[in-house]
Amino acid sequence: MNIIIVGMGKLGMTLTSQLSGENHDVVVVDINGSVVTNTVDSYDVMGICGNGSTVEILREAGAKKAKLLIACTGSDELNILCCTFAKNLGTEYTIARVRNPDYATQTQFLREKIGINMIVNPEYETANEISRIIRFPSVASLDSFARGKVEMARIVLHSDNPLCDMQISEIRKKFKANVIICAVQRGNSVYIPGGKFELKREDSINITGTRTEISTFLKQTGVYKHRIKNVMIIGGGKIGFYLSELLSDTSRNIKLIDSDPARCHDLTNALTDVSIICGDGTDQAILDEQGLDNQDALVALTGIDEENIVVSLYAESKNVKKVIAKVNRHSYSILNNIGLETLVSPQNVAGSLVTRYVRALENSSGSANIQTLYKLVGGKIEAAEFIVPQNWAHNDETIKEMNLKSNLIVACIIRNGKVIYPNGDDCINSGDNVVIVTAGNSIKELHDIFKLG
Repeated sequence: MNIIIVGMGKLGMTLTSQLSGENHDVVVVDINGSVVTNTVDSYDVMGICGNGSTVEILREAGAKKAKLLIACTGSDELNILCCTFAKNLGTEYTIARVRNPDYATQTQFLREKIGINMIVNPEYETANEISRIIRFPSVASLDSFARGKVEMARIVLHSDNPLCDMQISEIRKKFKANVIICAVQRGNSVYIPGGKFELKREDSINITGTRTEISTFLKQTGVYKHRIKNVMIIGGGKIGFYLSELLSDTSRNIKLIDSDPARCHDLTNALTDVSIICGDGTDQAILDEQGLDNQDALVALTGIDEENIVVSLYAESKNVKKVIAKVNRHSYSILNNIGLETLVSPQNVAGSLVTRYVRALENSSGSANIQTLYKLVGGKIEAAEFIVPQNWAHNDETIKEMNLKSNLIVACIIRNGKVIYPNGDDCINSGDNVVIVTAGNSIKELHDIFKLG
């Protein structure tokens, strides 16, 4: 697929890495020549230096024949303009990053009247992900499938967890909850575990199941944490604003700290149910003065990764029950090994949404086939939800009879609204929703789960 990516910031680079890695023909555009040169040297892409919101540059990038253009510069207005020009030049589909809350109510207009096919707001999507984790604090991360019927939760096994040194096959016998352990991260390695796989201390495991079944499982294993009531947010930027707005109607006590007096004034007017504190939220004295000891959760959302990490580690030392840090650099995935279990990355959240859309465009059956896509553990694991097509040739064939690729598991089947936790004797039938988890494979459509030949 011919794809143009305009803007080589954090999101642009993430998308370039993901989409070029899936063998698309990618052209990157940025006004900074050195950024374009570095991108072309790092990835198998073509590069153009120039203003991507001008007709001349878009023509040079091939907008007339492009299947998709993704505009992710630092300006919402330029992204909208870029998509408008590209559509008029002949680009079939366009995606724009639009982050300003003022445009939040205008997304339908942008789609219907301007012709932008997809609006991506990384900050809002990140805030939404954080809010889900705060509502379910026992897990390090939480992803949803089948419109919320099924969840995938990640937890870290500490030394007191009864799952340590247990084989996967023993877990279902000992614990009554209907869940499937579908992926394990151990150090820098990831595994799709079989029945004889033995879990170890500090393993990070991904579990699929309904919210109720996962809660039951976490209670049985001693991981369950009670409801979060008091939340402290450090940083009043876009994510902090969206998160406060999402949580303000949940009867939680929200305290937001930001160092900019003008920003605090705006936040006070916009968030009437949130306590706004003007101060340096990275200062230990301020944190102690504002009652960090009494908080159930701390969310570090400043614009500097290092500050978020330091604040989070301090909150961990004060035994705050849930600590969440925003990081932008991919290399910070190693922070899981030093005690920070819950890290969120806006570009990774948005990257998964865009990649899912791109794969939907590739499918002959259109966007109805792939429903949800998450890239986990720095992209080493993929979890994808598909609707099984009507022409599926494997109805009534059991999973153990299928010639499936290695490092792949059928994590869940949803049939007529009922959740099935499959074993080798279950079948995948037309009309089912099926969740596939894989390591080292790219599953663009459901037929990709089979070995070749």
